[in-house]
Amino acid sequence: MDLLATISSYFPSLTKSEQKVAQLILSNPDDVVTLSINELAMMAGVGESTIVRFSRKIGLSGFQELKITLVKYQTAQEQSTVEDGNEVKDLVYRQLVEGLQDTKGFIDSEKIKVASQLIHKTQHIYLLSVGTSAFIAMQLSNRLKRLGKFVEFVPDGQLQSIYATMIKPTDLVIGISKSGNTKEVIQNIELAEQSGAPIITLSNFINSKISKMGDVALVASSKEFLSDAGSFSAVVSQLYLLDTLIKAVVDIDPENYHKIRQLTNKALVKRID
Repeated sequence: MDLLATISSYFPSLTKSEQKVAQLILSNPDDVVTLSINELAMMAGVGESTIVRFSRKIGLSGFQELKITLVKYQTAQEQSTVEDGNEVKDLVYRQLVEGLQDTKGFIDSEKIKVASQLIHKTQHIYLLSVGTSAFIAMQLSNRLKRLGKFVEFVPDGQLQSIYATMIKPTDLVIGISKSGNTKEVIQNIELAEQSGAPIITLSNFINSKISKMGDVALVASSKEFLSDAGSFSAVVSQLYLLDTLIKAVVDIDPENYHKIRQLTNKALVKRID
C-alpha cells in the first residue's frame, strides 16, 4: 500500500487543519520530501503539532517516518515509470494497477470471511446505493442473483427508503458509497438498522461515515488518475474487492453454487433457442 493512497483514504476523516497538510502532500509529494517540519507547517498554514497528529492518524510515528515513507514511495514511482513507460496507456495502466495493489492491502481477510458467511446464509439481500455507486450495486446485484439470491435493488434513493422499512432481521443489507458519506445512503442504512438485520458497507475511504456503521466495513482504494479526463480507478478497485468477496462466498459451498450456476446458465441458453 503506498502512502498517497493511505492519505487519500483517510482524507474525509481528517480535521480541516490536517486536510491542509494532506492536500499539500498529495499535490506536491516531490517538494515535501525536501522540507523540514517547520517549513511544511508554514506552507500548509498550520502548527507543527498538527503535522505530528496527522502523521500518527495515518498510522506513522511522526514527521520523520512520514518523510522516510514518502521518499520510499517516490523512489518506487520513479522505478515504475522507467519500467512501464510514460505514454498515456502506460500512465492509466499504472494507475489501475496501483489502485488494485492498494485495495489488496486494505482487504482484511477476517472481514471478507465474516461478510461472505453473511451472504451465504442469507437468501434475501437489500442493496442501498445511489449515484455513480449505483453502477457497482447493479453489478453486485447481478452476481448475487446468479448465485440464487433474491436481491432488492433500485437506483432511486426514495424507493430504497421505502423498502428499507420492510427489511426483516433474517435479511441482509449491503450499503455502497464511494465517498462513504452519501447522505441518502447513510439515511437508508439508519432506517435498515432499525430492522436488526446485519449490514455490510463498502466505501473507498477509511473512517468514512458508513464504514463506522453496520457489522462489517469493507474498504477499497480511493486512488484515481487526476486529470480532466477523470478515472475509473476507484470503480475498478471496488469491483476487485467485490470479486474477492463473491469468490469467498462460492468457496463456502462450491458444489451447491456450481449447481445453481448451471441452472442459471441453462435458462440463459434457452433464451437463445
